[in-house]
Amino acid sequence: MTLVERNSKLAGQSVAKSYENVGRQAWILLWIAFGIFVILLVGIPLTLNWYLRNATEPLPVRVEGIRGTTLVVRSDSEAAIAVIETIDMQEGDTIRTDDTSRANVSIYAPGAPNDSLATIQLRSNSELSLEQAHTPRFSVSDNPDYANFDLHVGRARVTGSADDGATLYITITTPHSTVRLRNGSAAIAVGNDSTVVNARSGEVEVVARGRMVVLNAGRQSTVALGEPPSDPQASSKNLVANGDFSQPLEPTWAIEKVVDAADTSNVTYGEVSIVNSGGRQAAYFVREGEEGIHTETGITQMIDADVLDYDSLILRMDARLINQSLPGGGIQSSEFPLMVRIDFIDVYGKPQFWTYGFYIVDPVANWPIRDGEKIPSFVWYEYESPDFLNSPTFPRPQTVTSIRIYASGHNYRSQASGIELIAR
Repeated sequence: MTLVERNSKLAGQSVAKSYENVGRQAWILLWIAFGIFVILLVGIPLTLNWYLRNATEPLPVRVEGIRGTTLVVRSDSEAAIAVIETIDMQEGDTIRTDDTSRANVSIYAPGAPNDSLATIQLRSNSELSLEQAHTPRFSVSDNPDYANFDLHVGRARVTGSADDGATLYITITTPHSTVRLRNGSAAIAVGNDSTVVNARSGEVEVVARGRMVVLNAGRQSTVALGEPPSDPQASSKNLVANGDFSQPLEPTWAIEKVVDAADTSNVTYGEVSIVNSGGRQAAYFVREGEEGIHTETGITQMIDADVLDYDSLILRMDARLINQSLPGGGIQSSEFPLMVRIDFIDVYGKPQFWTYGFYIVDPVANWPIRDGEKIPSFVWYEYESPDFLNSPTFPRPQTVTSIRIYASGHNYRSQASGIELIAR
């Protein structure tokens, strides 16, 4: 083969190879274009669908001062704003109440300023931050509305919509746990060492340390620092300590002895002690001295318990009367041989008190009996009060400050035991 023929053959092979490469590249470009077309054909609707289903807009959240001075600290400022009437919250804002103030936080549907989806009643000495509150932007989305808050310290009553079809999910994060609810209601109390969650209605989830506890109405769980939630327990609470007198009177009870006389140097005071009576420990009130002198002998316990988050508050106690010299409850129905007094601060911040007495000797004619009843002598009588939180006449209590058990009159012998102030 000559050199010319050889070169010609090589040139032909090179041209064929070039055409082959061009064809391969064209196919590659064609497949790439087809792939892009398929991606766009499928991806654009999927992306649009994802956006329509997941795009959100903020839910309106408003703070209303109920009593005292509530402060709002904006997320972009350290300056505190006093809530005069209402303030719209932004994500990252923090609400603070002091020992005299309370506030309501309401979450509304967009464009419906009077349609509250949920409320958070913030108690005194509390701090709450808004993290997020969003709703789907488009109606095609089946995602729920959600609102996330941080309760740093204090107490809050969270109430979702009563509508079973409601889609607002509320999450409250505390230093010890995460609390989730939808159309239920829960009272949450955050201290330094623990969070206590009480379910008032619906179902409430409490999560901590990888464990979740579901609470139904009337149940509570405690989450200690660094621990998982406790098992559900009955949410009733006895506000009175040592009401069965299984321990000495002091220091849980303070002993009081009162004599109404100008000169008390030679007047006999009453005495109170713990005795065993019919198989139970009881406080025994005794005075045997001069007649015609008003005396009081009692024990008092400071309670200082906030009861706003409870649905009922009932006093139970056992009374036993042995003797009384002053008939009935005295001329003003205020001197019974055994009495109980509970002091409250009502929801308006006003001090209130409630008293009730027991007697065995009928009153003198025309002497009234108010807030008292006659019971048999020498037997234990089980007493249960009306519900203080649902009384049609008594102002609703916010704080129970103290309870006093005492005998009042001239001479008396009476006993009290099993004292319970049950909050549910």
